[in-house]
Amino acid sequence: MNIYAYQRPTGEIQDIPALRKKYISIFETKDKIQIARFGLLYGQHILDITDTKPNTEITLAFEAIQEWIDGKVNYHKARNISFRHLYNMDAREEKEIIEKKIYKIIGQIASIPHVKAHGLWATDFAITLINRMYPNNLDEVQRERLKQIELIMNV
Repeated sequence: MNIYAYQRPTGEIQDIPALRKKYISIFETKDKIQIARFGLLYGQHILDITDTKPNTEITLAFEAIQEWIDGKVNYHKARNISFRHLYNMDAREEKEIIEKKIYKIIGQIASIPHVKAHGLWATDFAITLINRMYPNNLDEVQRERLKQIELIMNV
């Protein structure tokens, strides 16, 4: 599986390829626990920039990721929350496109303990969120990619 060819589920992305490539080069140097730590930080960042209060499923997902990082549970707990609630039910039932994208991003983050590549896919989903929030604004895309790079470098 080519983890970098994940375009179909995210749709067209107005992006800055050089910054995405830089993120990927850093991503490749990190192990799954580091990416999970990044995911927790990045998930909170997404909630902050969208002024979203975490619902029960988001809170449970973040707790499950932390429990996995701490070695208390296997990856199934976070992945099941992601697949059953965030990515499938909540994202499908949500009517607002911004909220749908938030659930999809958090769902990808919650799946990091299962497969590290979800940490890459979450950032691409986030760029589609930025594209939606700020149409045709590559300055905002740049700001978001730089935030991703900053956060992943510091885990």
